[in-house]
Amino acid sequence: MPHVNGAQAQPITGGSQPCHVGGNEMQIERALARLRSIPGDLEKYTFLANLRNRNEDVFYGLVGGNLSELTPLIYTPVIGLACQNFSLIHPPPSQVAKPLSVLYLSALDLPKLPELIASLKTRLPKDEMEICVVTDGSRVLGLGDLGVGGMGISMGKLSLYVAAGGVNPKATLPIVLDLGTDNERLLADPLYVGLRQRRMSDKDAEAFVAVFMKEMHKNFPNMIIQFEDFHTTLAFPLLSTHRDVYPCFNDDIQGTGAVVLAGAIRAFALNGKPLKDQRILFFGAGSSGVGVAETICRYFELQGISQEDAKKMFWLVDSKGLVATNRGDKLPEHKVFLARTEEDAPKLRTLEEVVRHVQPTALLGLSTVGGTFTKSILEYMGEINEKPIVFALSNPVAQAECTFEEAIEGTKGRVLFASGSPFDPVVYQDKLREPGQGNNMYIFPGLGLGAILAKVKTIPEELVHASAQALATSLTPDEKERNLLYPDVSRIREVSIKIAIGVIRSAQKLGVDRNESLRKLNDKELESLVQNQMYHPLLKST
Repeated sequence: MPHVNGAQAQPITGGSQPCHVGGNEMQIERALARLRSIPGDLEKYTFLANLRNRNEDVFYGLVGGNLSELTPLIYTPVIGLACQNFSLIHPPPSQVAKPLSVLYLSALDLPKLPELIASLKTRLPKDEMEICVVTDGSRVLGLGDLGVGGMGISMGKLSLYVAAGGVNPKATLPIVLDLGTDNERLLADPLYVGLRQRRMSDKDAEAFVAVFMKEMHKNFPNMIIQFEDFHTTLAFPLLSTHRDVYPCFNDDIQGTGAVVLAGAIRAFALNGKPLKDQRILFFGAGSSGVGVAETICRYFELQGISQEDAKKMFWLVDSKGLVATNRGDKLPEHKVFLARTEEDAPKLRTLEEVVRHVQPTALLGLSTVGGTFTKSILEYMGEINEKPIVFALSNPVAQAECTFEEAIEGTKGRVLFASGSPFDPVVYQDKLREPGQGNNMYIFPGLGLGAILAKVKTIPEELVHASAQALATSLTPDEKERNLLYPDVSRIREVSIKIAIGVIRSAQKLGVDRNESLRKLNDKELESLVQNQMYHPLLKST
C-alpha cells in the first residue's frame, strides 16, 4: 500500500543531517520558502535544478503543489534564459558514480552510436525507459541556435511530463544530439560546453538521427521519443521519416498544433460564426506555424468540410509576405500545402496589408517576432469582428506578437486571446479579464502518458487530435462562465488524465496499441488505472 513518505518523520540522531531536517512535506515547505527568498529568475532556476538532481521527490512535490507559481520557472519563459546561459550554469561532473540522468551524443559519436546506446541498459536508473525528449538545440523557442543549451528544453519538458502527467521520473531521459552550432557567439566562447564546430548539414543530421532512432527503439522498444526544437528544414523530414515506424512525435509541430486547436475549438464556439465562415491568418510559417495550421485544417475536414474548401480558409504570412504560389520564389515544401494558389493572389508584403485584404476572424502568431500585432492591426481586428480571435503564441514573452493588455485595449475588451507564455489578468472597464495560455504543457504530458500506458506502436495524427478534443472539452462550468479558453493550470493533472484516456481509446480504435489488456476496461476502470499508474512524489510503494 502507498504511504506518505516522511509524513511522521522522527528526529534524526547521529547522522549526516540535522536532527529536525524533517520528512518530505517539511522539506517542501522549506524549499518553497528558500525559493521565494531568491531575487533572480535564473538563480531560482538553478536552485530548482539542483533540488531536482538532489531529491526528485521533494522537487516534484514542490512543483506539483505550486504549479502556477513554478511552471514559468522550470518551463517558459525562464527556460529560455536558462538555455542561453547553459554553459555558465552547467554544474561540474559529479565525483561519485551515479545512474545516467541525461544523455549527450555528439557528431563525434556516430561511429560507435550503436554500442553507446546499447550500453545505456546498464547505465540508466530503470531497465524499461518510458519517454525521452531529444533535441539538437538548433531552434530553441524563438531564440535560435543554442547548441547544447537546448538540453534545458529537454529537461524542462520532462519535468512537466512528471509534474503534470505523472510519468515516473526515473523512466525519463533528456537527450541532446550535439551536431555542432552555427551560433557565432557560442563558437567563439571558450566556456561553451558543446562541440565547437559548424552544425552538420541536414542530410548528415538525418543520417545521424536515423541511426539514433533505430538503436533507441531496438534497445527500448516501448520508449516514446519526442522530437523538440529542431529547425524547420530538419523537423518536418524527421517527423515524416520516422512517425510511421517508431512511437514518436514532434511537439513543436503536433503538440503546438493540438493545444492551439483545443483553444481554437473553444474560440470558434464563442465568436458566433459558423465553422465554414472562419478566415484564419497565420503570421509565421515555420515548423510550429505550419504544423498548427495543418492541424486545424485537418480538424475542419473531420467536421465535414472538404479538404479543398478547408485549405481556402487559411492564409500564411512569412518574412516575404503572403505565402502564395505566384509569389515568384521557390516555396519550401512544408509551405506548399496551404499556400494560396489563385493565379491573381495579391503580392502583399506586410502583415497589415494581408490583414486588411483577408479580413480574418482569427489572427494567430507563431513568428517569434515580438510586437508585430500592432495597435493598428488589433484595432482593425476589433472593427471587423464582434469577438476577434487573437493568439500571440511565440515564446518567450519578449517574442510574443502582442501582450494581453494590448489585445484587450485594441479590441475594446472583446478579444478571445491566447498566448504561449503567461500574461497577468487585466482589469478592463471594472471587469477582470483572464488570458488563455495556449501552452503545450496542456497537451504533451497527457499525450505522452496515454501513449506510454497503451504501449503504442506509432503515434498517428488521430492520437494528436484526440488529445486536442479531450482538452477542449475539459473545462469546468466555472471556467466556461469565466469565458476561459483553457482550464486552470492548477487542474492540469486532472486534464492530463482525461487526455490520456482519449489517446488510449484512439490508439485502440486504430489498432496501434500493444497493451491490449486495456481494451477490456470500461471508461471508469480505465480512469482508475491511469490514476493509479501516475507518479505521486509524496507516495511510495511498499
